[in-house]
Amino acid sequence: MIGRLEISTSALRRNADTLRALVAPSKCAFVVKSNAYGHGLIETALAIENLSAAICVYAVEEAVALREGGISVPLLILGPVPPELLTDAIYANAQVALWDVHGYLRDVVTAARDQHGRVDVHVKINTGVNRYGLEAHDAVDAIEEYLRHPELRVAGVFSHLASAEERDSAYTTLQNDRFAKVLASVAPLFAQREIAPTAHIAASAAAMLFPQTRLDLVRVGIALYGLWPSPQIREALDGQGIALEPALSFVSSLAATRDVVAGETIGYGGSYRAAQPTRIGVVPLGYADGIPRALSNTGAFAIDGALCPIVGRVAMNATMLDLTRAPNARVGSPVTLIGSDGDACVGADDWARWANTINYEIVARLPAALPRAFIE
Repeated sequence: MIGRLEISTSALRRNADTLRALVAPSKCAFVVKSNAYGHGLIETALAIENLSAAICVYAVEEAVALREGGISVPLLILGPVPPELLTDAIYANAQVALWDVHGYLRDVVTAARDQHGRVDVHVKINTGVNRYGLEAHDAVDAIEEYLRHPELRVAGVFSHLASAEERDSAYTTLQNDRFAKVLASVAPLFAQREIAPTAHIAASAAAMLFPQTRLDLVRVGIALYGLWPSPQIREALDGQGIALEPALSFVSSLAATRDVVAGETIGYGGSYRAAQPTRIGVVPLGYADGIPRALSNTGAFAIDGALCPIVGRVAMNATMLDLTRAPNARVGSPVTLIGSDGDACVGADDWARWANTINYEIVARLPAALPRAFIE
């Protein structure tokens, strides 16, 4: 075995249940964009579909794949849909994010008309991320324009938070207040038409730390996979009985072992020099397989219940370990890159700390080509 990911579908469901209970009576939409944060798009969605008020993706291709994979709950495409792919979104009966009153609006209306259908849209408001979204002062006019088109149904109004991973985030409060003012300003438009679009601004972090942001719906991403949005949030909720269970493990086996004498260097560039006679193990995976090169001479994987340090530079398809703590390791011995082996545990958070990044990036960049086994 070169390597594979093992995903616990029961852990996904337990996390989903925990988060639904936390945010109730608000509903949960689970986010499976970017191959379900590296966990596997269709299988993850199937595992939690019956717990979801909706499922969120970023790209229209993801929505189409989910429909073809048997997903029937509402789908919301959070990212931009290229005009030429709008018919695919309509085919998938997916809801589309809209923040335009010019050419793209005409493209959406035309695509719906051509398909003799109606598109559900969620209107995005920019409250401070300054990425996508209507400016707050344009919201009333824009939504008024959307409501003039029978081809559109305004199903939601939403925004996104920039700093919700931080405790005592004044900016989160500011953004939430801005969004509340927009909702109040457009409420008469909806009341006139007797519609009640879903309001949502919170993702995992805000839903856990700022209850006032939960509104009608929360978009749960990283927490679904058993990973905390930030160490600060984990500390803030410590002792409150909220348990998240990482759903993903990454396993391989040693492809080779080698004894090197004191003074020998390991790997490219000779960045590690053995201070004493050392037994080295080679894991047949590297940065092409999602292991950050930044783990070179810093990280560790688990073998025989012990953490074995990475020595030398992580290569494209190989990572070397110091086997001193696992004297019985041999070719074929299991290696746990992420997960638990006896008392030894390596998490995506550990990788993130060693690589000076966040756990989101670690799991989202695990290649789609890696084999994935879904375990109940």
